[in-house]
Amino acid sequence: MMFEKCLTETDTVGRLSLPIPWLGILPPFEQGRHEVKISVSDGFGFYWEFRCSTIKLGHYRKPFLQPEDWLKFVDHKGLKVGDKIILDSKPNDSVGRHFRIRAQKLNHEDDKWVDV
Repeated sequence: MMFEKCLTETDTVGRLSLPIPWLGILPPFEQGRHEVKISVSDGFGFYWEFRCSTIKLGHYRKPFLQPEDWLKFVDHKGLKVGDKIILDSKPNDSVGRHFRIRAQKLNHEDDKWVDV
C-alpha cells in the first residue's frame, strides 16, 4: 500500500495524518493502547522510528505520526510546505512488514521530484 502527500503547514509543524485504511497494515495496537511504534527506512539507508497514534473521528479511528518523531524527520530532511512524502509498505517474511518513506523536493529547473 502506498500513501503520497504534498505537505501542508500542519504536516510541517505538527503531525502527519495517515489514511484510515493504513490501520489495517500497521502493527496491531495492543488492547487498550492508542499508540504503536513503526520502524521506517528511507532511500538513503537511514532508519526512523515513528510512534503512530490514533484519534477518534466519529465512529472511525484516524492514524497519525506523533509530532515528536515526525518533526525530527521533517527537520532532518529540510521539508517545507509543498514538498512531498511517499510512504509505502510491503510484506516481509523476516519482519512482518517493511515500511519505507521517501521525502522529495521539486527541482524547479526541470520540474522533476528529487529524493532528499
